[in-house]
Amino acid sequence: MTTVDTAADTLLALDARIDETASDGDFAGLDPLLADDFIYAHSTGAVQTKQEWVDSLKPLVGKRRRVVSGARAELHGDVGIVAGDVDIVWNDRDNKLNRYVRVYRLTDGAWKAISQRTVPAPDRTDH
Repeated sequence: MTTVDTAADTLLALDARIDETASDGDFAGLDPLLADDFIYAHSTGAVQTKQEWVDSLKPLVGKRRRVVSGARAELHGDVGIVAGDVDIVWNDRDNKLNRYVRVYRLTDGAWKAISQRTVPAPDRTDH
């Protein structure tokens, strides 16, 4: 395995942890994965800071899961980009099918998410 593959695998594992911890309500585990200047641009057009996004997740714990598929990583020195599909799977309403791009910065040997943009995926269907 090459260094690039190892870094890409590390980034993909980190990316999966963000959605797992957000879904599980593990906010202490989520915090170190996001840079202090993290920005989330939602599929609705709303834009939130790190703290605003984390606060918005709290009342959703147990009501839905963030399910990522098809994620792939690109590395550009100390910047990493992960893109894929992210579905919001609700317990009691229709699922939201989206695509996302999450940008990471490598600082002091650790990758941290600095930005996420999510957009609706009207061409996808719920199975």
